[in-house]
Amino acid sequence: MTARRFEGKAALVTGAASGIGRATAVRLAEEGASVILADVNADGLAKVCEAISAAGGTAKHLIYDAADGDASAAMAEQAASLFGKLDVVVCNAGIYRRNHFTEISAADWSFLYSVNLFSAVRIMQATIPHLRKTKGNVVATSSTSAIHGIAYAAHYASAKAAIIALIKSLAVEYSGSGIRFNAICPGKVNTGMGAAVAALEGQDPALIVRQPKLAGRTEGGTPEDLAASIAYLASDDARYVTGSVLVVDGAQNIG
Repeated sequence: MTARRFEGKAALVTGAASGIGRATAVRLAEEGASVILADVNADGLAKVCEAISAAGGTAKHLIYDAADGDASAAMAEQAASLFGKLDVVVCNAGIYRRNHFTEISAADWSFLYSVNLFSAVRIMQATIPHLRKTKGNVVATSSTSAIHGIAYAAHYASAKAAIIALIKSLAVEYSGSGIRFNAICPGKVNTGMGAAVAALEGQDPALIVRQPKLAGRTEGGTPEDLAASIAYLASDDARYVTGSVLVVDGAQNIG
């Protein structure tokens, strides 16, 4: 029997059309949340909403471009109005690209930071006033590359490292408000983004993919594995957890 930890609560999940975001939206809805799904992929959003509704859940969706800071802020404000409140905000939208460091253009740096960091910043700025009212919480998706580094994706890894610093800083700044801020660091996960790891010319495959070394999970995790961890951090089970970074990587980075 699925727990109903989010009964009567409203949750916003970005990057919800696929992968970890989709699995998280489904998981929160299964546990009773009214979920707002946000993504640039309109068809994907509609399909996830249909699946949630067919299973008896409640979901609405908003289309926005995470590369556009103003659009991110406007979407977040609209999300807060759909169910009259916000209890949970999952900042999961992201994009992954690779290139040799000296060949990453200024435009690519700007684009990856806009999607992976600045969109989350604008969404948090817009939703914190609403989360104050509900004593809600934010969970942001970072990456193990933020902790251990990754070849050929310095722009991605550094943006994800900034997410960790952002979460820890906000946990301190808002420690008296009742709002919690936490981050999750996925390792290898079988998603569309995670699958795009084939080495390009001149790139060493061994530096790109570090297979999980323990736990018999060499195939990597599933989006549902990450969704379960996000749901824990977003739930009242984690009411004393804030400013934390939860690594979910099947021991990929041990040793």
